[in-house]
Amino acid sequence: MPILRINEPVYPLPSIQTQKAKKLDEEKLKKACMDFEAIFIQQLLKSMRQAVPKGGLLGEGPGMEIYQSLFDQELSKSLASRGRLGLGGMIYRQKIQQEERKLLSPIELKAFDRGRGIVSRGAEE
Repeated sequence: MPILRINEPVYPLPSIQTQKAKKLDEEKLKKACMDFEAIFIQQLLKSMRQAVPKGGLLGEGPGMEIYQSLFDQELSKSLASRGRLGLGGMIYRQKIQQEERKLLSPIELKAFDRGRGIVSRGAEE
């Protein structure tokens, strides 16, 4: 049985693979948030196009709706990747905060909430 030194941590330190997995999960979360923002923008564009009268310079052709849909899809991806709307970033930050809160003990959570100006129900001050 190995003898523990005083300064040696008792808990296991996170391995490099665990850190990579966490980083990978954050990258997946960023992509999912950006994709959600792109879908939201695409729906906005679709609604705006429905409000505009049909016709115009290009007229109506058999492939016009498909072309318009593909164009809107690429435009929405481009706009979402730039983050101008900010919806994906807000969702990402909210989800990261939720995950951080899960890791805190009840005492740390109370101090964390106080630091952010949040008062929980039943809190006596």
